[in-house]
Amino acid sequence: MKLKAERIKKFFAIISIISLVGLISYQIFIVFFLGRPSKIENQKNKETKIQKTFNLEVQNEEEILINTENQNIPESQILPEKFDLPMSFVPQAPTAIWDELHNNACEEAALIMVHYFLKGEKLTKEIAEKEIQDLVAWQIKNWGAHKDLTIAEVGKLAKEYYGWQKIRILDKITIEEIKKELSKGNPIIIPTAGRLLKNPYYRQPGPYYHMLVARGYTKDRIITNDPGTKRGEKFSYPSEILYQAIHDWPGEDKDILEGEKTVLVIEK
Repeated sequence: MKLKAERIKKFFAIISIISLVGLISYQIFIVFFLGRPSKIENQKNKETKIQKTFNLEVQNEEEILINTENQNIPESQILPEKFDLPMSFVPQAPTAIWDELHNNACEEAALIMVHYFLKGEKLTKEIAEKEIQDLVAWQIKNWGAHKDLTIAEVGKLAKEYYGWQKIRILDKITIEEIKKELSKGNPIIIPTAGRLLKNPYYRQPGPYYHMLVARGYTKDRIITNDPGTKRGEKFSYPSEILYQAIHDWPGEDKDILEGEKTVLVIEK
């Protein structure tokens, strides 16, 4: 009986050892095989992480691109499609007397229209005639003569006679810059080679040198107050024709096409 009891005891001991070994083996299997991601899973996780990072970078780049594009929108795309200033008009011969004085008074008429617009005062033909006579007399007294004026001299006249201080001369002007200034409410005095304007209402063939005021624009035209004709109120020129005609006074008629593309802006 004693021998049999010992055999039973050994049997249960062996069973216990086998069970313990089996349990340990199972735990090892769980940890090292089922509990750890496979190489394929590792690769997938890695690719997923890279893709998320890439998508974030792409999104950031798109945001940067959008911001950059907004900053670089051409001004022509954000200006009003059309614009016109409520500006009084007078011809350079307000009383229809086209004598030598008035034939050479386009600069004075242009300046007078801008001056009264900036002051917000009514301009009539009678007022304009007196202003022209006074401006001519002032030039003769202070400058020794009444003559064709460069755009810089018109600016000087605006400052010394009318007292305007915010005067800007814009060199190498473009149509887009003209539109930009107009949209800000700034009328523009423009010197031109008058015959290039091809205005049918001029006494033909038209003046070698002429000055007018740009007051507005449409898609492809510039609206002017052109004092060279009684029909000059809101007279519009094709943008390209006006641009080609812009030439400052070079000193002699024969050199008019050598004049710079420059204009005058006066602000309040």
